[in-house]
Amino acid sequence: MSRFLGATGARLPRWLLPENWPLINNQPQLATLHFNASGLQFEPTNASQPAGYLALHGALVLPAFVEPHAHLDKTFTIERSPAQQPGLLAAIAAMHQDRVHWNAEDLQQRATQALHWAAEAGVGLLRTHIDWFSVDAPLAWQVMGDLHHPLCSIERVALAPLPFFTDASDAQHIAAQVATSGPGALLGGFIHSSNWDAQAFQHLLDAAERWQLDVDLHIDEELNPQAQGLRWLAHYLQQHPFSGQITCSHSCALSQQDDAAQILAVLAQHKVRLIALPLTNLLLQDAVPGRTPRQRGLTLVKEAQALGIPLLLGADNVQDAFCPFGSYDPLDTLFSGLLSLQLGAAFDEASALICQRHALQGNDLVIFPDADVASWPLRQRQRYRLKNGVRYGETTNGA
Repeated sequence: MSRFLGATGARLPRWLLPENWPLINNQPQLATLHFNASGLQFEPTNASQPAGYLALHGALVLPAFVEPHAHLDKTFTIERSPAQQPGLLAAIAAMHQDRVHWNAEDLQQRATQALHWAAEAGVGLLRTHIDWFSVDAPLAWQVMGDLHHPLCSIERVALAPLPFFTDASDAQHIAAQVATSGPGALLGGFIHSSNWDAQAFQHLLDAAERWQLDVDLHIDEELNPQAQGLRWLAHYLQQHPFSGQITCSHSCALSQQDDAAQILAVLAQHKVRLIALPLTNLLLQDAVPGRTPRQRGLTLVKEAQALGIPLLLGADNVQDAFCPFGSYDPLDTLFSGLLSLQLGAAFDEASALICQRHALQGNDLVIFPDADVASWPLRQRQRYRLKNGVRYGETTNGA
């Protein structure tokens, strides 16, 4: 297997370049990439072609993608268990019906296929939420923990309903299992108006703090202006700063709340990260049979960005009762976000929402050899991976 020392002629996105990067005809000058043990370094390309470097001839180049929010335990179950009604709660009911099939072989087969699709699309890090149905870890927790792929690392989040944390000892029991189950494990919870309990939320955070776990929450996945999850979290953090990283996924209710600006300001102060899920939130929010939806059902992405809140776009569910579509290709997620959120330039700006900067430390890149900035990501989606100078695969559709 040949290994390149670097690459020349790479068109990098503006968000990745320093402010003083030279422009030619108002476009960033192409870059020469150097693959080093300490991580990727780059400089403007000059006329010379260093020996052992791959010539990219202006190909679009991004850091390897991140899938920050997936559900490997549910994926590819739509044909077995479709939802009988639109909306989130009907999808949850269909998921519970499908659980009769969730043995080790079924879980492994579906999750492995999903992981293969994601890695082939260019994903280098995938975070999957795994449903807990009691205070003891489910079979899927171990199955997903045993998955491996040479091009894609996996993180697991324990997705337990908030009532499971009502009892402080149960909260500690859940957190202990997560903390002792290996690296890349986080504590999570499903927090919704239908199960709201402030004491349980505090027990969840207390348990995460004691076991030194980062937290990723399904929170306020609804359009109810009275939703209490983020509002309570912001108030709590002002009194009890959290030592780890808190990620809040969905947060749809912010779009309906008059105090959203104040909530976001506190989240920014405490470096809380937001994950927006445009595909599933567009599908499940404001879903009424026989009626065109009136609301987009998305969190306040632009307002969060203006405050410097870290934010990513995720696929969420793929081909299950929550979302019958999906491909594990972040380009599909990005395109959905470009339209629904009215984002800026796809490659030079919005691509930051599907990339992991950490990939640069591993010299892990996605190359689009024939694409151009104006038509990306819709046309010429052919791509390949370049990691530590080694080229992997090539796909035309990311699946």
